[in-house]
Amino acid sequence: MSSLPIAPDEQIARLVDDGYDMVLEGGHLVVRRLPYVGPSGLRTDGRLVLPVNYTGGVVTDATDHRIWFAGEEPRDEKGATLASGGQAHGFGTNESAEYMLSFKPPSGAYVSLSEKIRQYARILLSTARHFDPSVTDTPGGSFQVVPDDLPLVYPDTNTTRAGLTTLNNRFRGHTVAIVGVGGTGSFILDHVAKTWVDHIILIDGDHFDTHNAYRAPGAAADQTVRSKPNKAEHFAREYSRMHTGLTAHPVSLTADNLNLLEGATFVFLAAADAEARPEIMRWLRDHGVPFIDVGMSFREGEGGLTGMAKVTSYMPGDDIALPTAPAIPPGQDDYSSNVQIAELNALNAALAIIKWKRYLGFYATHTASNQTVYKLYLNELRNGDAE
Repeated sequence: MSSLPIAPDEQIARLVDDGYDMVLEGGHLVVRRLPYVGPSGLRTDGRLVLPVNYTGGVVTDATDHRIWFAGEEPRDEKGATLASGGQAHGFGTNESAEYMLSFKPPSGAYVSLSEKIRQYARILLSTARHFDPSVTDTPGGSFQVVPDDLPLVYPDTNTTRAGLTTLNNRFRGHTVAIVGVGGTGSFILDHVAKTWVDHIILIDGDHFDTHNAYRAPGAAADQTVRSKPNKAEHFAREYSRMHTGLTAHPVSLTADNLNLLEGATFVFLAAADAEARPEIMRWLRDHGVPFIDVGMSFREGEGGLTGMAKVTSYMPGDDIALPTAPAIPPGQDDYSSNVQIAELNALNAALAIIKWKRYLGFYATHTASNQTVYKLYLNELRNGDAE
């Protein structure tokens, strides 16, 4: 689908002027970043989902007074549900709005699409403000269109401006799995989410805590850090604003659930403390799935931090030996004993992404190698083959 103007018709223009954040996705108008109250408390990631018709640049309501809601079950200030009965409503790419809202106006019908959106947003906002008077349902006016043929929430104008469409098509048809979305893994996701891969699988059983916020891309809200969401689910929500087709598995990958990797065409291993690391690698090699293993070891020395970051690729046909033990002994705290700084995590991730893109032919390669090592003290980057 080609890019649309910021306000294709009068109704959408009014909502944009009000400050609503919206996207037109697969025949649905999705109003995002709405505050509401769910079973876990106050949230700011609610979405109203309205089936619409789009013809000749005009968006019109395709249903009656009802609207669907994607998020936790919306509740009022007393804890009673705001949702009505009805089945979940599918939209976008394998997404589902689990709850239907039904608040009919006295006249029996809303006078306009914009008034309908405002009214439902206000209902959710009214409850949310009982818990935090500062929240808003109008975080900034925006209207974007999901291209029908790309797994993106809004048009990738960076690619079209640079004339890289042919190269970016190399990512199509791929499913990338990221095992561990801590410091380095979250930066890997940040880069992968900006490509045209069809699906992204996130696997991590840990919680997103304060230290994670300081070694990950973006700026997590204080409320998010305090709620300690699962890391895979947290980052799936964050990056679903840009990329569709994200699947989160809030568990650690072990020898007993390697089926979570089925369907992946490439895997990044960024969970150095995974006890099942050798078994994971053997499974990937046996199934012919290429993968990259990342790792860092930085500690304080006399003159400051020192250490190294390492990226090792395992491609089909390679005879590189597989590790026989986890990178970090089981039970050892990888944060307190192995310093992780955001720029070093980002560098480690960038080296892994560049190696992945070389494998796909996005980047030209002068001399092939299966390992890249960065030594901090020497500020040295070395390419070669793992022993």
